[in-house]
Amino acid sequence: MKDNKTVGVVIPIYNVEKYLKECLDSVINQTYTNLEIILVNDGSTDENSLNIAKEYTLKDKRITLFDKKNGGQSTARNVGIEYFSGEYKLKNKTQTIKENSLIEFNVEGNNPYEIYTVYKSYKAFDSEQDLTNFTYPIIDYIIFLDSDDYWELNCIEECVPRMDGVDVVWFDNTFNYEIEEKFYHQRHELKKSFIKLYNYIYPQVITNKEWLESVDNTNSIFAFVWAGMIDFSFLQKIDLRFLDYFIHEDHHFGILLFLQARYIYVFNEELYHYRIVSNTTCSYDNEVTNIPSHIKHYIEVFGDISLAKRYHMLSSIL
Repeated sequence: MKDNKTVGVVIPIYNVEKYLKECLDSVINQTYTNLEIILVNDGSTDENSLNIAKEYTLKDKRITLFDKKNGGQSTARNVGIEYFSGEYKLKNKTQTIKENSLIEFNVEGNNPYEIYTVYKSYKAFDSEQDLTNFTYPIIDYIIFLDSDDYWELNCIEECVPRMDGVDVVWFDNTFNYEIEEKFYHQRHELKKSFIKLYNYIYPQVITNKEWLESVDNTNSIFAFVWAGMIDFSFLQKIDLRFLDYFIHEDHHFGILLFLQARYIYVFNEELYHYRIVSNTTCSYDNEVTNIPSHIKHYIEVFGDISLAKRYHMLSSIL
């Protein structure tokens, strides 16, 4: 397939050293190659997440790595959207190009998410003049991937041709549980994807009204962020961002996205592998070491880690 459309990939990273390589391998080895890949290290505190991100950035010139203050997945994803929208001005810190090295940039001016450094492989530049001219790429479509999950290798190739004439391609996923059984019921029966829940059994194009009828018929709380591809000009037109400092921000984002989309391609192929693990904001266990700093005050209030996580989930949805 001819790679005539540029796809922007946004991957937030936070303490995922166990899973990050599998995630990034599924991206850089996609059969569709015209990608601009944004990694956003959201203040990881583990030993290797940032180092792994730098390793992959060095070897693949399509990757741009942002290292920022911890603020949660919403802020990390918004960095990707805002970068592709041309909202950041980058100034090179590195003056000379050296083989097997990362080129470093600062964000000048508006920097709401406190980005410390932007990294790019030396392979992306032919001369020192290129460093001063470095700017954001123009993309046609955008897609999000969580850094503890991974794609089928044909994911992008399957999505791009189906973007013709629609605002969103919505694909199916599997669930890979790596969490204790007793916490399953607290995840709203995620053993069924929304596509399966709404009983879409064959590929089809639907309108936003038809989608809304599916939501009504199942009385479910809809969410969408990583389960598909979005026309980037459409996303810019509706000026949609993720709500900062919320979990389950995919409910807000997905509902407003689908309500405003004219046509949605429902593609019932399982292209995404969603991993459910313990010790995260979305696993309602008693682990806390992997929780973003802006959530920890809830734990102090409730005195119970699992209860604090569930409260924050419900308040975010509300």
